Amino acid sequence: MARFREVLKERNFFLLWLGQIISQFGDRLNQMVLIAIVYARTPGSPFELAKFFSFTIIPSFFVSPIAGAFIDRWDKKTTMIVCDILRGLVVLAVPLLFVDVKSAPSLPIYAAVFLIFAVSCFFLPARLSIIPDLVSKDKLLVANSIFTVTGMIGSIFWFVVGGILVEIVKVNNGLYLNALVYLMSAAAITFITGHRRHSQKAAGPVGIEKMIKTSIAAEIADGLKYLRGHKEARFAFRVLFVMMAGAGAAYSVIIVFIQDAMGSITKDLGLLGMFLGAGFFLGSVIYGKAGQNLSKHKTIFGCFIAAGITMFFFTMILKWTQSFMFASVVAAALGIFLAPVGISTNTIIHEMVAENMRGRIFSSLGIAMNIAFLIFMLCSSKLAESMDRSYILYAVSGFYVVAGMLGFADMCLFKEKHINA
Repeated sequence: MARFREVLKERNFFLLWLGQIISQFGDRLNQMVLIAIVYARTPGSPFELAKFFSFTIIPSFFVSPIAGAFIDRWDKKTTMIVCDILRGLVVLAVPLLFVDVKSAPSLPIYAAVFLIFAVSCFFLPARLSIIPDLVSKDKLLVANSIFTVTGMIGSIFWFVVGGILVEIVKVNNGLYLNALVYLMSAAAITFITGHRRHSQKAAGPVGIEKMIKTSIAAEIADGLKYLRGHKEARFAFRVLFVMMAGAGAAYSVIIVFIQDAMGSITKDLGLLGMFLGAGFFLGSVIYGKAGQNLSKHKTIFGCFIAAGITMFFFTMILKWTQSFMFASVVAAALGIFLAPVGISTNTIIHEMVAENMRGRIFSSLGIAMNIAFLIFMLCSSKLAESMDRSYILYAVSGFYVVAGMLGFADMCLFKEKHINA
């Protein structure tokens, strides 16, 4: 089995990995700026926070259905570079247009957020789809482990750094920095050379119009048909839907819950996020080294149960003791249990799904994840306006435990039917 060091020695993969680290920084700066804007306008409101973040998700419903089909035709490296440049330019336009973004009209801010994440609908599936073109099949599990380390830990770590920077340099300067970061990500990806290309020949203006009317629609239908008829793709669909439903239900609620419990706006939120990120790192490293010999399905179900139990204790500790020390330890444990879920799911797709279908499958999965996240985020944040927020977090904990137990039960029933047959 390949080691982390061996995979990172692959020059093209290392450049993609570096680009992701930088790009993640840009994403988290965006996130912290949004939190700062919402807090300045409506402090302590989970629903207002959820409404703002819904504009980061809605683009997936309009763009993702066609993004995967285009990605399977385009060169993935070029797609990522163009996406990072476009995101940087949109971010840069906001502080150039408004002297004080926090007091700016909501509509243009919503529009900018929508555009940034519409472009991300092309960037993220292209990044996931190019990994098998950069490393050999025997290194896929480790490569996905490394990417999960970058994605999950980067999200949390840069969340902390972004929060500190936005508080120091203020919102407008944070946006200037955000634009620069996206352009740096594009620069890193530019140096990838010699990767295997499977994109089809580019079409002219007439060809593009025809492709939109016919080929794209047909390829989207093919992707959905493939998803329905492919057992492992359907399994990945269900896993990611469950994971993101729970994450969405907890997301805006837990931000305000931590702020209320710890008596700070971003400091304790960022520090607890850092411990969660450390847990993700440790869980990804452990699973990246030992996961080759474990059942991916059993790992996912076991991690759901463990994560649910851990989240229950995290909520209880913050509610009744406000102990940062105990909460940080439990946050790290939560990260350890959640990390293998994403690694296992992505690896299942890479191993089982045909290369010419990956873009469409990842886009379809992205739609399912975003639908789950958006619906449960809006519903739970609205409930949190009129009830104890800890009850919602306890419910999410139970949701993960039940999902894991049902998964194990389904496996046992399938095994029994197979034996009887």
